[in-house]
Amino acid sequence: MTGTSDELTAKEKVQMLSKSVDKARAAVSDTIEDGKMAAERLMKRGRYAVEEAVEQKVHDIRRKPLKAVALAFTSGMAVGFLLFCLRTKPQARH
Repeated sequence: MTGTSDELTAKEKVQMLSKSVDKARAAVSDTIEDGKMAAERLMKRGRYAVEEAVEQKVHDIRRKPLKAVALAFTSGMAVGFLLFCLRTKPQARH
């Protein structure tokens, strides 16, 4: 009878382990689903924020076109100057 008792105990242990694995699998699946939903919400918020910023800049450019052109020109000059400085190599002294 001890052999039968050991078998039942082993079967019960396997069933308990199987239930634990199923619970863990369900918990992981739920966590992944929650993360996916949170990422989708974050992407939507980011998209809306970018669209709103673009609309605001278009509005600003229409209200003050000379300021926008001056800002673009100044930014281009600054980037060009920085690229020029980074591109030139200092000459070694003899």
